[in-house]
Amino acid sequence: MANKSTNPRWLALKAILLVVQRGRSLDDALATVLGTLKGVDERDLSLSRALAYGVCRWYFALKPVVNGYLRKPFKKKDLDLEAILLLGLYQLAIMKVEPHAAVNETVQLPQWQNKGWAKGLVNAVLRGLIRDEVNMSTGFDEKSYPEWLQHKIKLDWPEQTESILGAGNRLAPMVLRVDLRQISMAKCIKDLEQQGILGHAHGVVETALVLDKPCNITAVAGFQSGLLSVQDGATQLAAGLLDCQPGMRVLDACAAPGGKTAHILQATDELDLVAVDQDHNRLKLIDENLTRTGRQAKLVCGDAASPADWHDGKLFDRILADVPCSASGVIRRHPDIKLLRRASDIEGLVSQQRRILTALWDLLEPGGKLLYSTCSIFKDENERQIDWFVQNRDNCTVIGPNSVQWGEQRPWGRQILPGSENMDGFYYACLQKVDTGASRGR
Repeated sequence: MANKSTNPRWLALKAILLVVQRGRSLDDALATVLGTLKGVDERDLSLSRALAYGVCRWYFALKPVVNGYLRKPFKKKDLDLEAILLLGLYQLAIMKVEPHAAVNETVQLPQWQNKGWAKGLVNAVLRGLIRDEVNMSTGFDEKSYPEWLQHKIKLDWPEQTESILGAGNRLAPMVLRVDLRQISMAKCIKDLEQQGILGHAHGVVETALVLDKPCNITAVAGFQSGLLSVQDGATQLAAGLLDCQPGMRVLDACAAPGGKTAHILQATDELDLVAVDQDHNRLKLIDENLTRTGRQAKLVCGDAASPADWHDGKLFDRILADVPCSASGVIRRHPDIKLLRRASDIEGLVSQQRRILTALWDLLEPGGKLLYSTCSIFKDENERQIDWFVQNRDNCTVIGPNSVQWGEQRPWGRQILPGSENMDGFYYACLQKVDTGASRGR
């Protein structure tokens, strides 16, 4: 394909470089690269996304293989050439693209990077990989993670490490949230079948419908009316665990993009809900979700850790604290986390979570419930965080979640590991405020 501007491999390379060189998230990078294109075949766009996601997913396993075919590592200014070789190896060894096509298409990328002198090098390395029949389809789960991340997972989950690493490298299904107050799951499945979309009810999350394969959700009947929303099963658990009742005042902290906000409002009528996020642009996403689902909430731009800047003084009956975290439980959906997250980030995240939890606790009515959640599998951010909080307060008891069919019961709260019941990795702990001096319980 001679047209550089719409070449799927060129577009994938641009997105990969935004992640590797600029530290951009892959979703943001792909939106930047693909978002303004017009008239491009959807199959080419899908290939670009698959290539970019694949290289990020297997980056740490691909890189040493490529380096083994180089006389010396690339200089920093030529790391785009390394990315080109990773792209080529991914096509050959994992996607199983026909070798002639993979080589011919990839070899032209250096020219488009204004480095035509490297075409011979790229060609030689790729042909060497073909000659040696390099195969990375099995046995590379551990090597595809940075060392610090491997170590931390092994430390926290020694018996489950292999399954966690493997789950992070498998493609996550597309899961829909069905508004069961408007339509039954059975009828929803039947209606989707009539649109050529096949799926099945989730095993343990009553509102979740798992699709056999992804689709363009914006073209599906029921999406624009809020009947259907895209949301992983683990995330859908939050609304039920929060246990809201009509007339309650509810706070959704760190609320963007608003999927949980909309779900809470769909599940319970007559709520006075305040949704807080410190990013103006992400507040717009909450507004879009609420508009689409026909629900209303008060949107506030503010830092959940500094409520004095935005809180009106009225206490809340329920608080959802879905705090910023390492996102180590959603690597299967966001493989760029392997590239962007650093071991040194965890201490800062734990500190931020403590500030948020401490600040929000003061906004909760006595007898009220706060649901703490993360999309992390690290104990420092989850059960140890709750242990620290409970041990330092006389007015806090952890009441669950217990007696449910998902996740693993922990000393405090409940942990879903990646891939369990085909869900993302998630942690939940429900805390209730009691009178000072009351006994704490598990």
